Amino acid sequence: MKKTLAIILLFSLHPCLHASSNLTFKPPMRNEAIIPLPGTKKLITVDEFLKLTPRAFKELTGKKMNVIQRIDFSLSKHFLKRMIHKDGSLNKEQLNRRGLFGNWQWHWGGFALGFFLSFLGPIIALFFNDDYKWDRFWTAFHTALWVALILIIIAAVAAA
Repeated sequence: MKKTLAIILLFSLHPCLHASSNLTFKPPMRNEAIIPLPGTKKLITVDEFLKLTPRAFKELTGKKMNVIQRIDFSLSKHFLKRMIHKDGSLNKEQLNRRGLFGNWQWHWGGFALGFFLSFLGPIIALFFNDDYKWDRFWTAFHTALWVALILIIIAAVAAA
């Protein structure tokens, strides 16, 4: 009796198990995906974030944004718009890789490229193709500018 009940139960569950294994992952839609509001613990949808202005941000958070924060805010909105497909779904891999709100990190390899190879370093950094490509490029570029500035100052002092 127990064996027949187990067999009947197994055959009745088999279509359910088979159907659940064929489920495909559907990327989140822009009006369903929730992201954190920068500088606060509040969560808003992607649509609400794209409609947000600096004045509305001040009303939500009570904090006024400075110029750099406004630029970062508008750049984040621009990149977020580029991560939305035409059907309204989000590109989750790109969102996780780039992140939002100034996710740039200092890269020591880029620093070494800019310091030792000066203006050739950022060009070499462009040939790398990984997740840290732009971090490496901008670090090398900034370091190359500082090295050039220091060399110009040394040349000016030596000439005088």
